Amino acid sequence: MGTLCVLSAGGDTKVEWDIDAAETVREAERIFRENANRGYAAFAVGGELESSRRIEKFDPAVSRIVQSPPIAGG
Repeated sequence: MGTLCVLSAGGDTKVEWDIDAAETVREAERIFRENANRGYAAFAVGGELESSRRIEKFDPAVSRIVQSPPIAGG
Protein backbone atom coordinates (compact mmCIF):
# COMPACT_ATOMS: atom_id res chain seq x y z
CA MET A 1 0.00 0.00 0.00
CA GLY A 2 1.29 3.44 -0.89
CA THR A 3 0.17 6.98 -0.15
CA LEU A 4 0.50 10.15 -2.20
CA CYS A 5 0.13 13.27 -0.05
CA VAL A 6 -0.54 16.43 -2.04
CA LEU A 7 0.05 19.59 -0.01
CA SER A 8 -2.06 22.68 -0.65
CA ALA A 9 -3.24 25.85 1.08
CA GLY A 10 -6.78 24.48 1.15
CA GLY A 11 -5.77 21.30 2.96
CA ASP A 12 -3.77 18.24 2.11
CA THR A 13 -5.14 15.48 -0.11
CA LYS A 14 -4.20 11.82 0.33
CA VAL A 15 -4.44 9.27 -2.46
CA GLU A 16 -3.75 5.63 -1.64
CA TRP A 17 -2.88 2.83 -4.02
CA ASP A 18 -2.42 -0.90 -3.74
CA ILE A 19 0.42 -2.29 -5.84
CA ASP A 20 -1.78 -5.31 -6.64
CA ALA A 21 -4.70 -3.17 -7.86
CA ALA A 22 -3.68 -1.67 -11.21
CA GLU A 23 -6.56 0.81 -11.29
CA THR A 24 -5.48 2.44 -8.01
CA VAL A 25 -1.88 2.67 -9.25
CA ARG A 26 -2.99 4.31 -12.52
CA GLU A 27 -5.13 6.86 -10.67
CA ALA A 28 -2.32 7.79 -8.26
CA GLU A 29 0.11 8.10 -11.18
CA ARG A 30 -2.35 10.29 -13.11
CA ILE A 31 -2.68 12.67 -10.14
CA PHE A 32 1.11 12.65 -9.65
CA ARG A 33 1.68 13.60 -13.33
CA GLU A 34 -0.97 16.34 -13.26
CA ASN A 35 0.68 17.92 -10.23
CA ALA A 36 4.19 17.52 -11.69
CA ASN A 37 3.04 19.29 -14.86
CA ARG A 38 1.82 22.17 -12.67
CA GLY A 39 5.27 22.50 -11.09
CA TYR A 40 4.79 20.49 -7.90
CA ALA A 41 7.96 18.98 -6.41
CA ALA A 42 7.77 15.33 -5.34
CA PHE A 43 9.63 13.53 -2.58
CA ALA A 44 9.84 9.87 -1.63
CA VAL A 45 9.64 10.01 2.15
CA GLY A 46 11.13 7.30 4.32
CA GLY A 47 11.08 6.73 8.04
CA GLU A 48 14.20 8.84 8.55
CA LEU A 49 14.59 12.37 7.22
CA GLU A 50 17.91 11.38 5.66
CA SER A 51 16.17 8.70 3.60
CA SER A 52 13.89 11.21 1.88
CA ARG A 53 14.76 12.11 -1.70
CA ARG A 54 13.34 14.13 -4.57
CA ILE A 55 11.78 12.09 -7.36
CA GLU A 56 10.76 13.03 -10.90
CA LYS A 57 8.62 9.99 -11.77
CA PHE A 58 5.88 8.14 -9.95
CA ASP A 59 7.14 4.90 -8.41
CA PRO A 60 4.42 2.60 -7.04
CA ALA A 61 7.03 0.73 -4.98
CA VAL A 62 7.56 3.84 -2.81
CA SER A 63 5.34 3.67 0.27
CA ARG A 64 4.94 7.44 0.77
CA ILE A 65 5.23 10.28 -1.74
CA VAL A 66 4.71 13.94 -0.83
CA GLN A 67 4.04 16.57 -3.50
CA SER A 68 4.45 20.23 -2.68
CA PRO A 69 3.20 23.13 -4.82
CA PRO A 70 5.68 25.59 -6.29
CA ILE A 71 6.69 28.40 -3.96
CA ALA A 72 6.36 31.91 -5.33
CA GLY A 73 8.38 34.71 -3.82
CA GLY A 74 7.43 38.31 -3.75
